Amino acid sequence: MKNKKISIIIFLLAAALLVSACGNRANTGADPAEEQGDLATNAAIMETSAGEFEPQTVVDATGTKLEFPVQVARVACVVSLCVDVLAELGLEPVAIAESGVRTIAIQPEFYGAKGESFASIGGSFFEPNLEDIVTAKPDLVIGLMGVHDALREGLDGVAPVYLANPKSYTESIAVLEAIGRLTGKSAEAKAAGEAFLAKLDNAKQKSPKDKKALIMYGSDVNFAIVTDSGLGGTVLKEVTAYPWRVNDPAEDPYGDGSITYSLEKLLEQNPDVIFIESYSYSPGTKPLSEQMAELPLWSKLKAVQEGKVVEVRSPVWGDGRGTRSLGILLDESLDYMYPDLF
Repeated sequence: MKNKKISIIIFLLAAALLVSACGNRANTGADPAEEQGDLATNAAIMETSAGEFEPQTVVDATGTKLEFPVQVARVACVVSLCVDVLAELGLEPVAIAESGVRTIAIQPEFYGAKGESFASIGGSFFEPNLEDIVTAKPDLVIGLMGVHDALREGLDGVAPVYLANPKSYTESIAVLEAIGRLTGKSAEAKAAGEAFLAKLDNAKQKSPKDKKALIMYGSDVNFAIVTDSGLGGTVLKEVTAYPWRVNDPAEDPYGDGSITYSLEKLLEQNPDVIFIESYSYSPGTKPLSEQMAELPLWSKLKAVQEGKVVEVRSPVWGDGRGTRSLGILLDESLDYMYPDLF
């Protein structure tokens, strides 16, 4: 958590978190949704065959045009997606935010123990410490749209801020490719994207798709679910039965494909397997599955009765948002649902 579903988690906690976007670069005025879906084609000039870097122009999820006259070498991460992308490109961040981002960095599939040594960006997830970012001397800062927009004003003249918010695995690949171009790592980005798609295609061919799965998350019993239009849902719906939909746009005001839910509604579909991303905002908070176990209706669910409720790594499943995290989500879910096949 955390970040990928930050908007709705905070909605559950009843706090208003959106900040207004301030562009430190020229805003194109284009529709952000259209630009987000076309990140892979936003480079103005491609790298030459000789490997020389030429000026690049990309448009981020907010519709802001960012220009890079020289290759990006130093990237600061205030969102976990940034760590995911850099790991896929074979790069290391010059600094990472402490709030949640370091947690994914130290996962064994990312940087492991080395992740502890990266320079720290203090403050909160919503308000990273500007002085720490400036001290890191980044060429680029990668943040989350709707959360880190205000960094543009604070870092004006210091470093451009690229804001992302992928809502499907294809958009995650597009972000990876965009950052690959800026860092001179287009080949690595292409290889990582193709590897994920190959893994997904193989899984689609092998999976019997006869298990009804669900990803749910929260910090307390007022939980939310990831629908088939949410990032993790766009992956799981390819390899298993995933009947969860956003039927009313008002239920999903941020367009993240995540909606608040109830046990009564959950019983209507009665999933075979439930994957839970637990988030804790205070010491001693129980995992969400333990909190839910105290509710009578929880025991009526098929997944609960058959012991098919799984607490997953929230920093990876919920916050990573990139191709490496989504590949882990795919591997771990299939290994649990179909251990004889995967």
